[in-house]
Amino acid sequence: MSVNHITRTEINIGERPAPLVVRVNRRAKHLILKVDPYAGEILVTAPTKRTVGEAIAFAKERAGWIESQLDDALRTRPFAENMVIPFLGHPHVIRRSGGPRAPVRIILDPTASIHVGGDEAHLNRRLTDWMKREARTALTERVDSFCAILDKKRRAIRIRDTRTRWGSCSSDGALSFSWRLIMAPPEILDYVAAHECVHLIHMNHSPAFWRRVASLGVDPRAAENWFNKNGAALFSYGAAVS
Repeated sequence: MSVNHITRTEINIGERPAPLVVRVNRRAKHLILKVDPYAGEILVTAPTKRTVGEAIAFAKERAGWIESQLDDALRTRPFAENMVIPFLGHPHVIRRSGGPRAPVRIILDPTASIHVGGDEAHLNRRLTDWMKREARTALTERVDSFCAILDKKRRAIRIRDTRTRWGSCSSDGALSFSWRLIMAPPEILDYVAAHECVHLIHMNHSPAFWRRVASLGVDPRAAENWFNKNGAALFSYGAAVS
């Protein structure tokens, strides 16, 4: 697709703003609306610059459909005892054992389980904090590996509690990631880390960007398919009930 112009703005989806990207493509014959589960963006393709305003209105009119695609209803599952959750792509049962100072630990026999000590009331917070630490460790290792290949120096790595974006790279080179990536298969975490590291070179999604991503041995198409199928549900875990 030949993109001639890009407009970035935000629209309200439910009670929160969401990023909207309008792309002008002269080959397009009509407005095309898509939700990107990886970037957490709403994408609209417009045939001309004159129809950008119409494209924004088009997205606003379909806010209900967009919200269903982002699956807000799923984002209300705090961690609890006996819940089965993914960790590194594999199902684990949450067990409560030990005192409040007991470290969170994984036991694989007879079935894969994550053991969290302390009171049930604190389980969601304790497990979420542990997941964030695990995510930081895994993502730091992968980012440093990819940066070495790319011969680029990184700035700070931030682990965030995002609900629409898996990763981002700021203009000053700081990398941010959702802690929920630690629940995804390793190859998916690798892809997001590689994607954001390449943004240290290309702050766009040009053909050169995608060639460099592919050179790091990750599979964008497989990751996109995985996020389409699993991304919205993954964002639900660890969320506090409102």
